[in-house]
Amino acid sequence: MITIKKKISKKEKEIRDNRWSNIRLIFFGIILSIAFFIVVGHLAIIQFVEGKKWSDKAYNQQIKNQIISPNRGTIYDAKGEILAQSIPVDTISLNPEKLKYSNNKSVPNEVIAEGMSSIFNVTYDEMMEKLSSGRSLIIVEKKVETDKVEQLKKWMKDNSITAGINIDEDSKRYYPYNDLASNLIGFCGTDNNGQFGLEERWNDTLTGTAGKVVTVKDITGKAISDENEQYIAEENGSNIYLTIDSAIQATAERCLEKAVKDNSTSTGGNVIIMNPQSGDILAMATYPDYNLNEPSAIPIGYTEESWNALEKTDRSNILLNLWKNRAVSGTYEPGSTFKLITASVGLEEGKVETDTEGDFFCSGSYEVDPNEKPISCWARNPHGSQTLRNALCNSCNPAFMQLGQRIGAKTLYKYFQAFGLFDSVGNDIARAYNGTFHELDKIVPIELATISFGQRFEISPLQLVTAVSAICNDGVLVKPKIVKQIENTDTGSIEVVETEKVRQVISKETADNVKQMMLSVVEDGTGRQAKIAGYSIGGKSGTSEPRAGKENEGYVASFIAISPIENTQVVVLVTLYGLQEYAHHQGGETAGPTAREILTEVLPYLGVASSDVNNTSDELDDGKLISVPNVQNQTLSEARKNLQALGFNVIVANEGVDANTTLVVDQVPKAGVALREDSVICLYSSEADTRKKEIVPDVTGMTSAGAINSLKSKNLNATIDGEKGTVTLQDPSFGTEVEQGTVVRIVIDEGSAYNQ
Repeated sequence: MITIKKKISKKEKEIRDNRWSNIRLIFFGIILSIAFFIVVGHLAIIQFVEGKKWSDKAYNQQIKNQIISPNRGTIYDAKGEILAQSIPVDTISLNPEKLKYSNNKSVPNEVIAEGMSSIFNVTYDEMMEKLSSGRSLIIVEKKVETDKVEQLKKWMKDNSITAGINIDEDSKRYYPYNDLASNLIGFCGTDNNGQFGLEERWNDTLTGTAGKVVTVKDITGKAISDENEQYIAEENGSNIYLTIDSAIQATAERCLEKAVKDNSTSTGGNVIIMNPQSGDILAMATYPDYNLNEPSAIPIGYTEESWNALEKTDRSNILLNLWKNRAVSGTYEPGSTFKLITASVGLEEGKVETDTEGDFFCSGSYEVDPNEKPISCWARNPHGSQTLRNALCNSCNPAFMQLGQRIGAKTLYKYFQAFGLFDSVGNDIARAYNGTFHELDKIVPIELATISFGQRFEISPLQLVTAVSAICNDGVLVKPKIVKQIENTDTGSIEVVETEKVRQVISKETADNVKQMMLSVVEDGTGRQAKIAGYSIGGKSGTSEPRAGKENEGYVASFIAISPIENTQVVVLVTLYGLQEYAHHQGGETAGPTAREILTEVLPYLGVASSDVNNTSDELDDGKLISVPNVQNQTLSEARKNLQALGFNVIVANEGVDANTTLVVDQVPKAGVALREDSVICLYSSEADTRKKEIVPDVTGMTSAGAINSLKSKNLNATIDGEKGTVTLQDPSFGTEVEQGTVVRIVIDEGSAYNQ
């Protein structure tokens, strides 16, 4: 089919083109209208719905917050000695692209690397690598102290470097005594937050709250005047004052270290000294310890080679264990020291009296279950017929198994709860551990027996000290306290932490009876080595065996001592872990002498008077005096050996020298002075050695025993004129600074007012 195309006229074509133009205009008009309404609608949403959000965002892009770091609070001991403080330091950083000389020329990387490595703890190669990394900011070193900052400033001046090196203010935690109370205090990380011990537990109190300055700046960084500009002040951290006395702490640590080394313990030990009436912890020592200013340094007992040979995980575990406060965050089997608790329960419940003849019998072992092997007593020879006092003095296991049977598990557990043995004691010190006991409904006769004499369950040393302190405080349990007061550094206000009495656990009569039996333990029993002339000392030894399969852990030897018996002021617990030698692991012979050494110094320091004002110099020893020999020109090791053989205590001024080759050049006191055993001889290996000095204490009014103990606590010696009475004269006088080993002459007068 043929289609014939109609010819369109020019006019019709114009009409048609106009029609399509109109349609396109209408279409585009509709599109523009829709776009317009979309834009207007979106603007409306932005303005009326999301206006605040975008306004805040724009404002936040303009404002700049300058954070003001608060000062971390200081930790003091009970007498105001600083134990931890924050000191100003700086962070050194670089902006490589901005490093310029004074003539605006760029500083070569080699110059910067050489300068930084000569001042800071970074090598030349490390600096070159950092400078070539392309980073805009490079941290050279943090926590830089003033001397290095001054070196840096001088180096910059000498080399005419004016830009690109930043010195930003910071602070660093500093511990003036290095390792004193390290496991108790803990330390801070690089962010100045507490990591362990009191630094961690009291972190919120010590840290405070950061402040800030809010300013508005334009795109160039220039400040814009704005009515919203504000200053929010920081709240500085509070200072805390501890109940710890740094002098007593130092004594505890020194005596503990000596005990650990003398007894070759494999895992160290700890000491807690507590005032049973207030709950104040006077000292809490752990050995081995560490330097708080360098907590990650190689621990005691390792060489650099042996330490680096360990796996990284092993090194971390060793450090974590080292940093832990074992007195609070560790548990152990208390052994026979726990017999004090069993005895207290038995007396309070009327199941026993202190001095009933034939109340208990020891044949060398005791059968608590016919299906089990009899449990042996620790002593090789049976104790036979005994009173409770005899049994405690002998630390007889069969007697306490018999007492445990009389009391029963249910009643024992009721008192354990009352003594606080099921609670976490010391949560304000560190992460405190609960004791681990058998479940009451699962206790069988064999377990009741072992519980009665302190084995096959675990408590923390602080739990035991707290429980025994209740006995010493007329039967009233008090919460142990480590913080004495908190000082708000902004306002100066002080919050005193009061003693918290928890409950009456046993009667005063029972408590007095137990303390008198503890006195008998020291006078006539296994605690004889804790006896101190002129003071009433009570105590109880403890030895716990390693469990089957864990013999390599060794024995735990301990001794808990109290003084005086009446109005007890001090409770001391010495615990030694990992004793291996069977013939030398009993608590009375290992930890007992350490408790004695501590109390010999601490009691006079605290002003505790001798219990017997009629003591004479003859009662101190057999009256034998020993002439001090001349050990000059002998080697230090030879001199020490010779003096110790005579019974003297030896102090070497400089322990860092080779004792086998270094000669003694001086000694205090000089040769020829007649002194008692246990007197102190101080040796010097060089005229340049720093002389060890002490302030002579006031011993007037004391008995001869008390005066000698007081002087001995300062490593001073005594000669005595007179017999009965008290000290009326001393030379050198109170307050005089003298060298350690100096002999102080004291005069005893029977007619003194003190003795009337």
